[in-house]
Amino acid sequence: MSDKNELPPKMRFKAQKAPPKPKPRPQDPIEQEFWNRCQDGHLYFQRCSDCGTLRHLPRYMCAKCGSPEFSWERSTGKGTLFSWTITHQALHPAFAADIPFVAAVVELEEGVRMATRLIDCDHDSLRLDLPVELTFETIGDDFRLPVFRPCEE
Repeated sequence: MSDKNELPPKMRFKAQKAPPKPKPRPQDPIEQEFWNRCQDGHLYFQRCSDCGTLRHLPRYMCAKCGSPEFSWERSTGKGTLFSWTITHQALHPAFAADIPFVAAVVELEEGVRMATRLIDCDHDSLRLDLPVELTFETIGDDFRLPVFRPCEE
């Protein structure tokens, strides 16, 4: 087989250079603000100025009281594993080298739940309420994506 198109489908990813991982492409200024704030190496959530509820994903009105008023508050970056699945198939060729990877929902100390990836972990050690901490994966030369890793216990 001399042509890469003649390769079996499962080998085609390995025969090509992986494309860069895609960056979020927010369509809304409030979502863009969330990603901009992540670039300083910290995680921020909106807090309703009227009822004090934290909200994520970012949005214009509080789901609890309907207020449009909010401020951005920095998270501690500490939480626990709420749910997870081990992904064995890359849905985008940029993630082929990472499989299997852990797609997770983390519940932060502040009570916000966030969909993310869990890195640097032994899959056999995954359990509910596993303590995790925030870290960032650099995508490309200039973009930081929030991910989590198990805490040193």
